[in-house]
Amino acid sequence: MTPDAQLARIRRRFVALTALRWLPTGFAVPVLVLLLQERGIGLATIGVIVAAYSAATLLLELPTGGLADTIGRRPVLVAAALLSAVGSLILAFGTVAWVLAGAYVIGGIARALDSGPLQAWYVDSTHAVDPGASIRSGLSRAGVAESLGLAAGSLGAAALVAVGPLAAPFLVAAGLSCIHGALVLAWVDESGRGPAPSGGTMRGLASTVTSGLRVARSHPAIRRILLVMAAAGVGLSGLELLAPPHFAALLGGEDAAAGPYAVLVAAAFGGSALGAALAPAAAGWLRAPSRAAAAGVLTAGLLLAGVAVPLFGVAAVAFVAFYVPLGVAMPLVDELTHHAASSGARATVLSLNSMALQGAAILATTGLGALADATSSGASLLVPAALLAAGALALTRWPER
Repeated sequence: MTPDAQLARIRRRFVALTALRWLPTGFAVPVLVLLLQERGIGLATIGVIVAAYSAATLLLELPTGGLADTIGRRPVLVAAALLSAVGSLILAFGTVAWVLAGAYVIGGIARALDSGPLQAWYVDSTHAVDPGASIRSGLSRAGVAESLGLAAGSLGAAALVAVGPLAAPFLVAAGLSCIHGALVLAWVDESGRGPAPSGGTMRGLASTVTSGLRVARSHPAIRRILLVMAAAGVGLSGLELLAPPHFAALLGGEDAAAGPYAVLVAAAFGGSALGAALAPAAAGWLRAPSRAAAAGVLTAGLLLAGVAVPLFGVAAVAFVAFYVPLGVAMPLVDELTHHAASSGARATVLSLNSMALQGAAILATTGLGALADATSSGASLLVPAALLAAGALALTRWPER
């Protein structure tokens, strides 16, 4: 097989696995908060439950990223898929807050496990075939695939809840996660990965994590990326927590809003796919990926404020539009991360990004849930909007090293 054919196969597998990774999440996202509210749980408690997810991810990000860099990306990805299936099944059948919180914790562990290994595998496999090969196109296509997977899942959820209970999408999500794990076993070839750290698994894990922390402390570009990811964590978690009750209030209740909101989420993820597809062109137009990412983050923050408007049409348009500039920014932030990270610590550095995102999400969901109960979900959206827009400042005057 020629090098070009090898690169194309690696890219196809990466894009397909990315889509299938996020398809189950697409089934769950539109109905998660509505399902919890239907089971009698208030927004403040839901905020704490969601924070439990973020806390589990935050605590395990570096160890699991180091584990992927040490023992390999494939076993970590398979474990993540299986845990995701278990969490979905618990959400489908759980009825009390502590059981549902446990499902969120399991989901957080799965998220920590899969936050970087697949992308790290793609970059290392590509560079093993051609060290000079560009990764921007693959990352952009994966961003499109992620968004389309989420959109397809959201449409599937809308169809399911139209004829069945709010728990039905979680059963489908569990099955899809198992299929994803099976395809990881079949497709993820790690022959291109660099050598693992010497000295045994535990010593190698500790060495890898320490190296990742050292890079984060000493590398100005990675420090700025972590600030951007924290801002994104506040914006995304705030929207995911507050938008469902905001639209439910505008549409007349949880049951009335479930189907329309799922369609709205699907359209929003379509917007994210469009943004990811435009990312390479945006970087060219603005002559630097950092500038294009900064413009995307700032625009997304402004549009998030528009979701708070108490008119369904305006809020719906802003909701969908929010994902377009953020879809432009995220693949470019990933590209900047890979340029700064070495192969031996690539998954660890990606875990640092997710750690920043989830750490900020813990604060956001805990505080915003209580704020929404005291004021309104719409008014509370202005807080994450402002913080997300401010995150664009970290991408200005980008350091060369």
